[in-house]
Amino acid sequence: MNFLQIVRPIDSISSETIFTVAGFKINNSTITTFLIFLLFVGICYFFIRSFTLKPGKVQVVIEMIYEAIEKLIFQITKSKTETNLILPFIGSLLLFISFSNLIGSLPGIPNITFGGKVIFRAPTSDFSVTFALAVASLLVIQVMSIKDYGIFGYIGRFIKIKEVYLGFRQGFMTGLLSIVDLFIGFLDIIGEIARVISISLRLFGNIFAGMVLTTVVFGIMAYVAPSFLLIMGLMFAIVQAVVFSALVTVFYSLSIKPKQ
Repeated sequence: MNFLQIVRPIDSISSETIFTVAGFKINNSTITTFLIFLLFVGICYFFIRSFTLKPGKVQVVIEMIYEAIEKLIFQITKSKTETNLILPFIGSLLLFISFSNLIGSLPGIPNITFGGKVIFRAPTSDFSVTFALAVASLLVIQVMSIKDYGIFGYIGRFIKIKEVYLGFRQGFMTGLLSIVDLFIGFLDIIGEIARVISISLRLFGNIFAGMVLTTVVFGIMAYVAPSFLLIMGLMFAIVQAVVFSALVTVFYSLSIKPKQ
């Protein structure tokens, strides 16, 4: 009954080094990330630069994806101005995560090896990648927040010394309440850092668990169950990309002044 099974290794929790360049380790997740980058460059060069007023099939698909991402961001920000401002970043993030997740769901990818090591690994199943995405996203949000509030206004969102001064001027009890707000501001700083850990672990855990589950099911039965799991995996890959991007957009909306 071996013909009903597909043998493939269980993915390790960390990515594997395939080769080194000038002393720098090149892991399988790095190779996949670079290929996704080349894919995006190719799409931009061969398709987007040749857009016309009378769109072809490829242009229609790309425009539909663009409009769907734009609509998603607008539903969160409720501002056309902020949507246009954050769209390039969130759109790129969503597409990169989607492609990364989908690669991990494609059959046969884990069977491509070099020197006994899997060459292509979904970047989002490597915690270092998801953590880097989370850090980069939160840094972009903080920079935009500083630009919106100004450096002193931004600091004032967390360290509310001015509010303490004004509170005691209004009365002793008001001053005590403002001190409570001051300590809450310090907790908000911890909360900003916790967001990085939270969204990076969420994405990494879901994608890595999906890869392991796929491996186990493929080892039990090669066609019937995995076919259903593959379809679910492809849908799950998109959902996780949307969730991550939506959370980043929500954090962005909470970090800036409301706009129309």
